[in-house]
Amino acid sequence: MPSDHDDHAGLTGGFRVFKLRSGTSLGYTEVLHITRLISEPREVQFLEMQYGSIRAQALTPRESLAFIEKVLGET
Repeated sequence: MPSDHDDHAGLTGGFRVFKLRSGTSLGYTEVLHITRLISEPREVQFLEMQYGSIRAQALTPRESLAFIEKVLGET
């Protein structure tokens, strides 16, 4: 995530979205010591939208490499 973004969709905790071979999607969230498996389609869709938002804000692979090289050069 670019360092100039103070806020992004992933700040509320880790999550994953799984696409099963059957076509079903499931969500999995982690907040502190609490985990939750999500099967409700609307809730899974919300996680998919959050993931899309994070991807839209994230650095490209080339930008990520440049950022890492910059940080390594500062240490």
